[in-house]
Amino acid sequence: MEQRSDNSSNKKTVNVWKWAFLILIGLIIGAAIWLAVQLQPVSVGEENTAPLVTNDDDLIFEVSTTKADVTRLTNEYLEKELDDQYAGFSFSLEESAELNGEIEVFGFPIQFSLYMTPYVLENGNLQLRGDSINIGSLNLPISFAMSQLARQVDFPEWIVIDSENQFIIVNLNEFELDNGTRFSADRINLEEDDIRLNIHLPVEAVR
Repeated sequence: MEQRSDNSSNKKTVNVWKWAFLILIGLIIGAAIWLAVQLQPVSVGEENTAPLVTNDDDLIFEVSTTKADVTRLTNEYLEKELDDQYAGFSFSLEESAELNGEIEVFGFPIQFSLYMTPYVLENGNLQLRGDSINIGSLNLPISFAMSQLARQVDFPEWIVIDSENQFIIVNLNEFELDNGTRFSADRINLEEDDIRLNIHLPVEAVR
């Protein structure tokens, strides 16, 4: 009788370790699948390569501005025109274009700073190409951070994110103010603090 009790106890111990091992394996496999999904490149939107279409009687002004002015205007737009999900996001132009905000990484909110170089495209749109990123103390690739941005933030339709190629496109030819005013970029030189934009103003807006 005593021997039978020992055998039963041993079997229970083996079963406990067996289930613990299986659960551990399941968690590892689940984590690996989740990570593989998160590392998949994400593309949101599509680059609009068409030229900006305006009316023949539109008024066109070339405006020369500075990094400080563009920084202030962009942040005012983020604060006033977009919804609460952009709270905490900020943009600045210095040696590069810098986007700051918060994303979730492995289920935890983490502050990030994404550094990008801006380029003017032939049709007056903008391309922001990722150079580097700071995400807390983590060392993560730019493509991963852009993928999380694309998944977690509902950007306006005129913003394109291509995490695989590590760039953001600003389709200015799809952006329009309430009075019909539209914009196109002409030149961006951060080193010389030389930024030039074209403002396309409908005649009706000034009547």
